[in-house]
Amino acid sequence: MANPKAVSGVLRGIDHLVHAVDDLEGCADAFRRLGFTLTPRGRHRNMATGNYCIMFADDYIELMGIIDPDLPDRGLRDRMTAQGEGLDRCAFAVDDVEAAFATLNAAGFRVNGPIDLRRPLELPEGEVEPRFRLIRFDGNETRLLNGFICYHDTPEITRRPDWLTHANAVTRILGLVAVSTDPATLGAEWARLLGADAIGETAMGIAMQIGPHVVEIVRHDTVSAVLPGLSADDVPAIDRMLAMRLAVSDIAATRDVLTGNGVGYTDQADGSVFVPPGETGGTAVSFSQEVS
Repeated sequence: MANPKAVSGVLRGIDHLVHAVDDLEGCADAFRRLGFTLTPRGRHRNMATGNYCIMFADDYIELMGIIDPDLPDRGLRDRMTAQGEGLDRCAFAVDDVEAAFATLNAAGFRVNGPIDLRRPLELPEGEVEPRFRLIRFDGNETRLLNGFICYHDTPEITRRPDWLTHANAVTRILGLVAVSTDPATLGAEWARLLGADAIGETAMGIAMQIGPHVVEIVRHDTVSAVLPGLSADDVPAIDRMLAMRLAVSDIAATRDVLTGNGVGYTDQADGSVFVPPGETGGTAVSFSQEVS
C-alpha cells in the first residue's frame, strides 16, 4: 500500500494538457483563431503522432494528431474512437524525474520510466530536437485524466520568448473540468497519489489541488452548473475530460480577438468567457481574468 505522505509532494502541478484530434492542421487553425501563438509543427520520433504546442511560462497545451499512420501511436486512435476528440491526457510536472520515479516505485505505484522522448522541430534556422523524460503509470493510478509525468531536459528550446505571448492574453493553465459518474470513488483513488488534503468535496463532485492547478471532477447532472455555456449535446455519457480553464491578463483583449476572428463564445456570470467545444475540435475553453 502506497504511503500518501511519501508521494503527496511529488507532482508539482500540470505540465501540459494534450488535446487530440483527427485533423491536426484544422485544429491548429482553430486555435490560431482563438488568438494563440503556436510553435512550429513537431513530430514524435518513430511514432505516428505530430503536434503543435501553445506555450506559457510554466505549462502548456499540446495539440496532437496522426501524421504518419503507418507508425505506432500508443493507443491514440483507439482512445479517440472510444471517447471522441478533445482532451486526451494530462501530463504532470516534477522537480526531479529520477527522484520522482524512485519515490513512486518505492511507494508501490506501478510506474515505468524514465522513458526518453525526442520531438524534432523544424525552425527557420534548422531542425532542433527538444528532449523529455516520461514516467508512465501502468496501474490505472491516474484514471480519467490518463495522466503521466513529463520532465523537460531542454526547456530553453521549447520556451522561446516569441512563443510565450498570445493575442488572447492567456498566461497560464488554471485547471480542467472532467465528468464522472462517481467522483467520490475517483477522489479516493487519487488521494493515494496526491494526499487526502488535496481532495475536496464540492456540491458538484470533487476538486483536486495539484500544485497551482485545480482539477474539477463533477457528476453528469451538475455539468450545466459548472460549465453553463456547454450544451446538453456536448456532455458525453461516458466519463472523460471536458474543458480547460485558462487565465488571461486582459479579458477584454480575449473578447476582442474572439469577436474579430468570428469565434462563437458566451460571457458568463462570473466574468469569464466560454468557448464551446465545437470551436476547438472537442474541448471547451473557459478564459478567466487573472487575479493579482
